[in-house]
Amino acid sequence: MKGILDIIKRAAVDAVRQTYPLELLFAKVIQEEDIPHNKELLIQTEQKRPVTRAFFIENSRLDNLEKGDRLVLLQMQGGQRFYILEVMKGDGENGAG
Repeated sequence: MKGILDIIKRAAVDAVRQTYPLELLFAKVIQEEDIPHNKELLIQTEQKRPVTRAFFIENSRLDNLEKGDRLVLLQMQGGQRFYILEVMKGDGENGAG
């Protein structure tokens, strides 16, 4: 019986997600991109693992991100694709931005 309830719950969650194909998220740049030193851009979202540039739809906001920048993102449902809506410069830990 518990298996059937889990299936129903999952179906309900999927139905809601289909009506809202985008989700608003907040994130933080935890590592700047540094190609000469073989460092890739790392952005920490609300998920467990940081994501790299490959997960983002290219736009001008993706360039020149610095460690500590806070981001407002749109996440597309059905896959891990992100679009940067806004960049707030500076690290909140040192009082800037």
